[in-house]
Amino acid sequence: MHLYFEQCKNDKETALKELKNYYLEQASKTVNDEDLNIFFWCENPVTLYFINAKKLPLVFATNEKNQEQDRAIYIDARDVTDNVQFQTLTYKQKINFLKENQKLPLKDDETIVDASLAYGSFLSGTTFIDSWLEKEYTEADQQLSLPANQIVYTDPNTIKQSKFKFREMLSSVNDPQFKAEFNEFLFAYNNEKFFLAASSLGSIIEHLMYLTLNNYGEAKSLGSRNPTAKNYLSAFEKSNHIQFNDRDSSYFDNIFKTRNSFSHFNTGYALKSQCDMMLLGLTSLYQRFYLPSKVYLVEKK
Repeated sequence: MHLYFEQCKNDKETALKELKNYYLEQASKTVNDEDLNIFFWCENPVTLYFINAKKLPLVFATNEKNQEQDRAIYIDARDVTDNVQFQTLTYKQKINFLKENQKLPLKDDETIVDASLAYGSFLSGTTFIDSWLEKEYTEADQQLSLPANQIVYTDPNTIKQSKFKFREMLSSVNDPQFKAEFNEFLFAYNNEKFFLAASSLGSIIEHLMYLTLNNYGEAKSLGSRNPTAKNYLSAFEKSNHIQFNDRDSSYFDNIFKTRNSFSHFNTGYALKSQCDMMLLGLTSLYQRFYLPSKVYLVEKK
């Protein structure tokens, strides 16, 4: 264990490069390219601190304002950490202990990357990086359950779509069936099965329209156990709470017609562009009509 740190002392740059390459490799295996920003080191330079401590060494990352490149710093702290007190401290307490004992020269604008503290004591380079990545992924994934007012919606315009880009909608629409339907759509879309994606997306739009009406207590206005797109548009037009004008009606009518017009003669590109158009319709439906209905439901309670 300490032999590794002696090697880091003599060649910090090699250790830094190896850990960075492993971090990027594992991150790229985990999410689509457009979602790599959930992993801090993919987007930002860091300083890795290799602290040779008793009984187990520590490694963690920091970042400072306007930092331009990665750095590695080796610190031999075995003299101040060879005691029972240090062994009983939590990871963050150990860092504070090192600062108080003038072993850790952090700058005023230098902040610790919390996810890099995920594993605790350093056992190996891969376990350190794996734990760091797992912490960041878990935190990003948990955004799906946060209240909508705590997260920011990202408008999708790329060929690959991810649940991270729809985290506001998926967290705000707290309906397991809706989430399951949306995950099936993403699977079809990302595998370029656009005929299947468009079919499922039409159902997702209808589902969100139903949830909107239900929040207002107007779901019965659909007038059928198996409502069609026409029933949904009519219910929105007649709603006492939804401001749904002729332009809105024509817009969503075109979306449903697009869904119904899919055939095996469409080219893959055309199918993708039509799916993207329907996605914009879903986004508009969520932002303009569903969110106000949710506010109404909360205030009514």
